[in-house]
Amino acid sequence: MNPPKPILSKEAEKRRASIPVRPIYTPPPSMPTPPINYGRWAAILVLLGVLGWFTGRAVSYFTQPKVDRLASLGRPLTKIKPLPPAQTNYTTRETASPSAETPANDPETALANKAFSTGSYRQGELLFQAGSAEELATLVSRAQAAGGTLLGLIRGGNAARLSFPDAASMENFMHGDSAVPQEELNTLVSLPTQPAVVTDPFAPGSLTPFGFSALAYIGVPRDNSNWGSGITVAMLDTGLAPGTPGILRDKSVVQFDMTSGQSPPSVGHGDMVAALLVGVEGQQGIIPASSIVSVRVLDNNDQGDVFEVSDGIYTAVENGAKVLNLSLGSSQPSSILQAAINYALAQGVVVVAAAGNDGYGQISYPAAYPGVVAVGSIDATGQRATFSDYGSQMGLTAPGVGLNAVTLNGTMLFSGTSASAPLVSGAIAGLLSTNPGMTGQQAVDLLKQYADFAGPYSGTSTTNEFYGFGTVDLTRVLNRNNSSYSDAAVADMYLDITSMPTTPTAPMQVTIQNRGNNVLNGVNLSINVASNTTQQVYDGLQPGAIVAVTVDLSVSDMVASGVQVSAQVSTSQSDSNPRNNSKSRLVRIVPASTSSTGN
Repeated sequence: MNPPKPILSKEAEKRRASIPVRPIYTPPPSMPTPPINYGRWAAILVLLGVLGWFTGRAVSYFTQPKVDRLASLGRPLTKIKPLPPAQTNYTTRETASPSAETPANDPETALANKAFSTGSYRQGELLFQAGSAEELATLVSRAQAAGGTLLGLIRGGNAARLSFPDAASMENFMHGDSAVPQEELNTLVSLPTQPAVVTDPFAPGSLTPFGFSALAYIGVPRDNSNWGSGITVAMLDTGLAPGTPGILRDKSVVQFDMTSGQSPPSVGHGDMVAALLVGVEGQQGIIPASSIVSVRVLDNNDQGDVFEVSDGIYTAVENGAKVLNLSLGSSQPSSILQAAINYALAQGVVVVAAAGNDGYGQISYPAAYPGVVAVGSIDATGQRATFSDYGSQMGLTAPGVGLNAVTLNGTMLFSGTSASAPLVSGAIAGLLSTNPGMTGQQAVDLLKQYADFAGPYSGTSTTNEFYGFGTVDLTRVLNRNNSSYSDAAVADMYLDITSMPTTPTAPMQVTIQNRGNNVLNGVNLSINVASNTTQQVYDGLQPGAIVAVTVDLSVSDMVASGVQVSAQVSTSQSDSNPRNNSKSRLVRIVPASTSSTGN
């Protein structure tokens, strides 16, 4: 049943009739629905996911500190220096709170803190060596912006010396946009410890002084007036006291002072080194005809630092030095100092340095660096001085006990490896002056080849940590081409004290050496221990060859009154140097100590 129509008024009917009637939409005939492309939708979804991932990573990357960014991308963090916080600058860094960018174990943080603590270095100072002059200038500007002060430059080595007001500013400089190359503290350098020399022949550890006999002992000719001619030797030391150049027999002396704000040096170490090198009125020097470059690198307290020594090395080389003598040292290595040493070696300059006077089994720096001739000390009997440092880097030994050195204050006794070093430097300069065309390294090689063996003999190696290649013997070097030169020598009597606490006897090694240029036959060795004599005969001893014989010494006798040991060598052939045919030693042990005059 249809619903009833609404009752409208006539006016409403008229308005309704006037409204146009719109046609009703009729859909077209139905068509089949296309299938869904699932592969296309999957690709679209993957693409949207990748785009979203990269967008997230990019936002994260640009909102993280530099170190975190690199870590998030999987790059190694070695040699990457943390950056300061985004809102921190050079002047406010010290007030910033600790962050992950500067952990407590950060090497730059540790170095900066160390620079302002007590130690064997210049407090508040930092050294670095750049790879180029441009990098040097850039880093110096960066250091100054961080609050640092430039104290010095070594332009030849692209090295700088800086000071900072506090650890924070130093750390801020090192944590800049790029790494600071070869950064280190300015380590102190000083004269070797003044050794305590015991000369009482009945006291344990007694040593025999040389006096004025050191040059004759190592074979310097009596007439050496032309030795050193044309060769410049630099001594990096305490400098020369005013007036000392006037007593150097009008030698050519050029002086430089690497120390800052120091009063003139007083008579002392540098003056004694000069006396041994070129001689003074009243004393013969080993190279009286050489020119001297005196480079003061140690102050009136006998102290300097690795920057001043390094600067002095460049200065000496630039002024024509062919041999550098460094009678100084430090227990700490330095890359800046080693670079200066390497520079000198690359220029063909010989570097000679004192091994140290602490009796330690560690040679001091710079003597311990490769290429440097490390020099130890012996006394007038040829035994190693107990104060002389030793180690695998030992090069040569030379007289270093009780040498006389004439100065403005009179004759002074000079002991230590710092007295031995100038004798080796002088020997090298002497060979260079008397052998035109010879290189510094060739001169060093000759001294090592013809050095007198001493110390323990292993049966194969002719070197050891106590004497290196041996003691300088210029007589052998100067006679190296003399076919008639013949020499059989008692090389050493070495007492091994390591077994004394547990055994009734201690072994002493007696060594003989053919120091001539001919094969020796019928070499008779006689050893007397407490009036008991043994003899042995050797044939076919080649030039330079060493023979070792071991005898046992009673520990109880050495403790009670000592054991007298003597050795003598003879041969049917003529002997060019009979002075070294015998040795004698009283070996004693002090109770509750391992001290002995036999080592």
